[in-house]
Amino acid sequence: RQGRRGSCGGLLEAGCARWTGAKLVRRAALGWLALLLACALWLGTVGPAGAASGTPWHSGSVTPAEETLPDWQLWSRAFDLSTWTHAERSWVPSSLPWLVAPHPTNANTALAAGSMGLHRTLDGGETWAHVPGIVAPVIAIAYNALNPQVVYAGTELNGAYRSEDGGLYWRGINTGLPRDRLGHVAGGIALAADPSRSHTLFAATATSGGLFRSLDGGSAWRQANTGAPAESPLALAITARAPPRLYAAMPSGLFLSSDRAEQWSLIGALPTVTPDESQTSTSSQPPHKLLVEPNASAALLLIAADALYRSTNGGVSWVALDIPAAMAPIRDAVFAVGEAYTYLFVAGANGPYWQHITPITPQSPPPQESDAEMFFAVTGHTIRAPFYAYFSANGGVGRFGFPRTDAISEDGKTVQYFQRGRLEILTDEAGERVAQSPLGAMLRAGGSAAGASTQSNTNAADVQYAVDPVFVNYYTSNNGREAFGRPIAPAADEEQLNGATLYTQYFEFARLEHHPGAETPILLGLIGDEYLIQKGWFR
Repeated sequence: RQGRRGSCGGLLEAGCARWTGAKLVRRAALGWLALLLACALWLGTVGPAGAASGTPWHSGSVTPAEETLPDWQLWSRAFDLSTWTHAERSWVPSSLPWLVAPHPTNANTALAAGSMGLHRTLDGGETWAHVPGIVAPVIAIAYNALNPQVVYAGTELNGAYRSEDGGLYWRGINTGLPRDRLGHVAGGIALAADPSRSHTLFAATATSGGLFRSLDGGSAWRQANTGAPAESPLALAITARAPPRLYAAMPSGLFLSSDRAEQWSLIGALPTVTPDESQTSTSSQPPHKLLVEPNASAALLLIAADALYRSTNGGVSWVALDIPAAMAPIRDAVFAVGEAYTYLFVAGANGPYWQHITPITPQSPPPQESDAEMFFAVTGHTIRAPFYAYFSANGGVGRFGFPRTDAISEDGKTVQYFQRGRLEILTDEAGERVAQSPLGAMLRAGGSAAGASTQSNTNAADVQYAVDPVFVNYYTSNNGREAFGRPIAPAADEEQLNGATLYTQYFEFARLEHHPGAETPILLGLIGDEYLIQKGWFR
């Protein structure tokens, strides 16, 4: 933690020290030089706080960009005492909602649940009206993804409910849910609606083996916990795309079902809830909510009262996000999608907070050293199998630079970004293999993989560009066809992001740059960083 917040020199020492010793002895002198250049280039790109520490938190006094302003206004008003003031009574912070469920398509509408009951707003949170019909505290809400007029609500000991008019009137839906010896019905402490099947609904109840599924909108329930332990779930979440991935956080770990709760399989342990120096922050409380980030089925957020944990690889590893001390206890959290960023809104003890969320947010280091993976403190990311073997065998830091993300899921592929490129896992008739993404072509195509493919096909069929004489020696001496791919454009002067003009040439996987007067005049461009900037993931 201190390394990430210290000076640039400290970051370089932490990042480069892992490459000393036997591994570097076996590398050529060119590798040493490339490593030093990579460190220097990284310093020119990121300040002391840099990408390794994530993006800052903003309190309710600062509003996000116009693209998510309506979502933020509703969210912040839900946790503002003035919007809950009634003439007949004065409410206190403890009676503010512990759960806010925004309407999936209407930024003016939401349901909020707390100790004062269930409320609804139709004017973006300026006023809230009490909704009668559910006596017990509501602790879970889910909108039907295909018909948002249908809403489901869950309680801990008073069953589950369904509304067919957007949350105004409710009726019980408890057939098949377990009862205790006192007759209390275990409702859903977490609910998840199938994104592509209107009547399929999942519930996690506060009972042993408490995973249930309904195929008729909650009218009847059946237990659906095959492969999961017989214990009470902590949280439940579902992806927005079909076929859905259903995640269940259990005391014994994170479980996944890819077949609508027919079968569950263990992904791995949940992040620690005891003090651990390897975490940037720790929680003494069990998690109470699990979220899947919009448009990123393998990016998860786990919420505890005093900590937020994030995974960008489907729960294989987690990082504890730095949070302001005043934020705890955390009431609720929700994602909002902007044009360039995903925003995370959090309701803390002292009001709402927000921050930008991208896969640049660092992952935790591996629990121990291994020949199959390596953690880079300089950027806060780990290269794991199968990417690590390819990275090590094909130039390492000298070719790719430091990792900018862990392995993440993007557009149906598992990929990992580096300063100078991107690796991906391809699946074909020969099985799975690691390959370079055509990031040079993608960058020139404005971030479009389809455009890059068209450009590459055109280049192969019609136009054959030659490697420019300025770059030909570097290209041929560094296994250019395999390492950089074919040239996809002629060399030309190009203005860089820092305003300088350089003579460059683009290749399928790389960009070569001429730096006249430098000790090493030919360098590989930071196209990985530039592509992430283009996506809005990196600044």
